Amino acid sequence: MRHAKHLLVVCLDALFGSAMVACMLVALTRPAYAYVDPSVMTYTIQALAGVAVALSALLGIVWRRLRRVLLRVLHIDENADKLVEPDVHEIEPSDPRRDELLAEADRATESDLRSLGVVRPEKLRWRARLFFSLVATLLLAFTVLVVAPLEIVAGSAESLYFGVVNVWRPIALFAVGFAVILALLMSALRGRAFNIAFATVIALAFAAYLQVNLLNTGLPPADGTAVAWGDYARITVISAVIWVALIAAFIFASLRKSLAFKGVACFGALALVIAQSIGLGTMLSQPMPDGSSVGANKPYVTKQGLYEVSDKSNVIVIILDTFDTHYLEDLRATDPNVLDEFNGFTYYRNSVGSMIPTRYALASLLTGRTLTDDDECWSNSLIRSWYSEDNLLDEVNDLGYASGVYSTDTANGLTALSEKTENIHSIPNFTGDFSDTIGILGRCALYRDLPWVLKPGFWFYTDDINNAVMPDSGEDSSTSPYLYDDAAYYEELKEQGLSIDDEEGTNGSFRFIHLIGAHGPYTLDENGQYAGEDGSTLQQQCAGSLKIVDEYLRQLKELGVYDQSTIIVTADHGDWYLAPDIADAISPILLVKPAGTAEENAEPCQISDALTGHMDLSATLVDAMGGDSSSWGTRIQDATDEPRLRYFRSTSVEGENHTYTWIKEWQIDGDALDFDDWSLTGKEWPIVDD
Repeated sequence: MRHAKHLLVVCLDALFGSAMVACMLVALTRPAYAYVDPSVMTYTIQALAGVAVALSALLGIVWRRLRRVLLRVLHIDENADKLVEPDVHEIEPSDPRRDELLAEADRATESDLRSLGVVRPEKLRWRARLFFSLVATLLLAFTVLVVAPLEIVAGSAESLYFGVVNVWRPIALFAVGFAVILALLMSALRGRAFNIAFATVIALAFAAYLQVNLLNTGLPPADGTAVAWGDYARITVISAVIWVALIAAFIFASLRKSLAFKGVACFGALALVIAQSIGLGTMLSQPMPDGSSVGANKPYVTKQGLYEVSDKSNVIVIILDTFDTHYLEDLRATDPNVLDEFNGFTYYRNSVGSMIPTRYALASLLTGRTLTDDDECWSNSLIRSWYSEDNLLDEVNDLGYASGVYSTDTANGLTALSEKTENIHSIPNFTGDFSDTIGILGRCALYRDLPWVLKPGFWFYTDDINNAVMPDSGEDSSTSPYLYDDAAYYEELKEQGLSIDDEEGTNGSFRFIHLIGAHGPYTLDENGQYAGEDGSTLQQQCAGSLKIVDEYLRQLKELGVYDQSTIIVTADHGDWYLAPDIADAISPILLVKPAGTAEENAEPCQISDALTGHMDLSATLVDAMGGDSSSWGTRIQDATDEPRLRYFRSTSVEGENHTYTWIKEWQIDGDALDFDDWSLTGKEWPIVDD
């Protein structure tokens, strides 16, 4: 009964505390920029301020009076077991007990003074210690193990293959288990040890919150590029000092005023949980650009048809990400036989790409579209329109070819691509494997929430997340997602092998296969085997990528379909880096083999300096499928070394946060490998985040 009475008082305090937190949350809301008449601005502010002051005063008065009434009704004495000053009363000089009463008052005063000079140890029962421990550990678990991974997943919906609905269960289970186990361990401590542990856990949660909101400026993106951590020395020192100072301050306050600190800490924990819950709920409720919810079961790029070709006709495009012509030239200088398997091919070493980075370039390559003077800006909605409107893939389908597109950088076009390809479609809903999901998302959360000095140990790459969470459907390729893992792809290619599978009513197969290629991190050795994270070099990575292509070509020859296959090996773009402007020539590799030449009669790979590139890719593909290529431009094999202006669109990245700001147009007049032949045309398109 006694505990029930005290519980009612706690609930009343929590109710009014929540009301105060709700008022505090106004400061955390996102501002809405709208026009307000300046003539009434001052009066509006004054009126709102007056209302806020009046409401806060009223809230405090009501709280105190209700609390007093509740304590009286429940017969609870808050002064029980406390040192209370006795009632004051006058002693008359004529009182016969005057001297006795004065002596008694002196003795009481001396006793009080002695007790005030002695710090009595705090004695908390185990249940009280467990309660405070749970407050601290649940706050830490919620901040780092729930909010961080779910915000990362929800905020990266266009880069990840899965949604919050696929990972929230293992995240919630792990967070609760972590909080309960840590709370039980903490509650076993007593006295100063418990106070220090409680303060430390609370401080870690608040420090993580401050890190995310104030100290993560310029956090390197997870794009696979090696991070020069030395460039972040200043913010590393600042964040470390703030973390140490905050933890020290919390411990000091806990030791000096332990009970008061616990009360304030619990109230702060409640406020922080509510604030983060509102932020997370707002993010999860935001619709995707295509109108679906963040957790909706969206289309996936599956492996369906990945290892299948036609015995009628094949048009195959293999994309080796970031593989620059400069890289291939360096390889040929050290290994002249690197292209021995490419018989019947022509190596065009004066090629120009379309756009950078990958998701921009792929949109152009797959749709045959590029920026024009009529486009006011570059945006995600423009990319989606390229995919959804009539484009190159529609022409491929009209020509009777079964299309398979294998790339995870087509998020903006997945809905449209699901209607134009055979392998992009929804798969049965799933929940990520517990250990793999917690392992990778915990790593992401710690990378985001820890101070800079500890971030390098938890750095991750976007493909690591997809590879860890997405399920492996085994032999069912229609439900097995296609993921970037060149070493795994190479092993599957060798074990499973290519096979003939002609769909009824088709004229052939179109395959667009995107591999990591020369993109960092470098994990392939020269034989195409996994060498560990950053366990290889750029040159080894390039050689390993070509080894995978060699195997693909060899199997086409074994199947006897090499002759009727048009094969293009290129890159989405060449060497690229985050910068306001490119400072050197960028040239994607380009090797082309037209159909029609029997393998036994095919010549070794030829080298051409014709002025060509991705602008000629669409016409080449349409022609290879028997279509009218005249409306798509020039075929690659028709390009010559005659003077020809070619154009390339680069992305300008500015600021510590690497903000994409402009698409700039470059004109190449001459050799694509000579930056002296490159010049800006002055055409620019602002990048709009929509």
